[in-house]
Amino acid sequence: MTIFGTKISHTLMASTLIGTLFTLPAFAQDKEVEAEEREKIEQVVQEYLLENPEIIALAFRELQRRQTMARMGPAIEMYRDYLEKDPASPVIGNPNGDVTMVEFFDYRCGFCRRHFPEVMKLVREDGNIRYIPRQFPILDRQGETPVSYLASRAALAAHKQGKFEEFHIAAMTSKGSLTEDQLYQIAGSLGLNVGQLKADMNDRLVIKSVQNTLAIGKDIGFEGTPGYIIGEDVVTGAEGYGRLLQAVTRARREADAVSAGE
Repeated sequence: MTIFGTKISHTLMASTLIGTLFTLPAFAQDKEVEAEEREKIEQVVQEYLLENPEIIALAFRELQRRQTMARMGPAIEMYRDYLEKDPASPVIGNPNGDVTMVEFFDYRCGFCRRHFPEVMKLVREDGNIRYIPRQFPILDRQGETPVSYLASRAALAAHKQGKFEEFHIAAMTSKGSLTEDQLYQIAGSLGLNVGQLKADMNDRLVIKSVQNTLAIGKDIGFEGTPGYIIGEDVVTGAEGYGRLLQAVTRARREADAVSAGE
């Protein structure tokens, strides 16, 4: 699509339109744009929207992204190095990938589990994503066995035996409600030393890692699961393959822009 003499994508156009609509009043005042010129600009925007109504949804999504980053961005930047570069954290996908996707999840979260195939499809098809699942066990209830918390510790204990990815996939794709016994059955079926796993679940560093992620996720503003941080984008909820791909594409485009400006 060509507008204002430039060929651009619908997604970029959404961003451009938001910026245009937000800045037109100030622009008119600061640059003393005459009414006729302003009317021409508004007419072009109106015609484009009528011809491409789907741009409204894209523009609204872009507005949501900006609002979310305004709310959560400062805390994300404060914790980004820890979330993305902690050498003790398990990584799925390409450990040297050019885009990092951090997910806050709970092993008992139905939305996380249903969305998991979409996440893995993107990671495997792309081939250049560092996928870092972050333990965010928030579904336990007082008076019940804290299965989410136990599962998060079991996963990190499995990492100490070199089988985090296998355990993670098995736990996320297990049938029915996850139980404590099922965690140990999964570990045994993967060839893990279950006795060692149980001991490592009580390792102070394992416990501290889970506690850190819980505190960080809440400080950032995640109130549910799943939640994803991908570059300068935050995806809250199971929004599907397309939404994650959009965020990955944006992260690459922004990284390229930064590189070009250096």
